[in-house]
Amino acid sequence: WHGGHGLTTGIRSVPLDDAVGGVARVGGVNPAGRHAAKIAELRGTNGVGVGGLRTDERTATLFSTVLAFSIFCAMCLMWFWHIYLVCTAQTTIDYYEFRDLRKEAKRRGTVWRNPHDLGSWRANWQEVFDEKGRHWWWMW
Repeated sequence: WHGGHGLTTGIRSVPLDDAVGGVARVGGVNPAGRHAAKIAELRGTNGVGVGGLRTDERTATLFSTVLAFSIFCAMCLMWFWHIYLVCTAQTTIDYYEFRDLRKEAKRRGTVWRNPHDLGSWRANWQEVFDEKGRHWWWMW
């Protein structure tokens, strides 16, 4: 047997399993496969896509890149959100409670101040991380 496709003789036999995947083969050759190979040959890719990657590799690379970029953006947003909270001396719960208090004070015509705010972002940062001295920002 030669590859499960019949006896190896001088005459090519067409076995029963040459109709695989719903595509009829003629003389043991898959016409669709032959055309795809010819198209790849004309494109100069020989089954390899742009940048030396096959289509499935390009798809996986694109998916991984988009996923990594999305996670990076989400992490940056979370990082900036927490920097904001630290610099304004709030927790996430404080932010939403204080937001409602600010709206209420604005409606009454007054200004509401955060009771935990020390006045500057540096003072708030130093208070949260307990960093004092000349080079306090190095320790973070």
